[in-house]
Amino acid sequence: MNEDILKYIATKHDLEELGIVLRDEFRQSQSEVLSRLDKIVTMVMRHDQERLFTFEYVKRVEGEVEKIETKVEKSRKDIEHIKDILKTS
Repeated sequence: MNEDILKYIATKHDLEELGIVLRDEFRQSQSEVLSRLDKIVTMVMRHDQERLFTFEYVKRVEGEVEKIETKVEKSRKDIEHIKDILKTS
């Protein structure tokens, strides 16, 4: 039995030197990778949602700017018209 334990320890040590991992270590490593990937996916999804909300907000603001520009242009025309009337009177 002690020989089996020593063989296991020696084998595990040799495997680690070669860069080979055991199943338990692989599962733990795989679990860590999947956990990190889940976090990355969550961050990307939040970023995508934020981008969509920002895009919609920019569209609304651009619409408001167009309305204001139209009103300003109409006011300029009205002012020019009034100036023309006052000059001819």
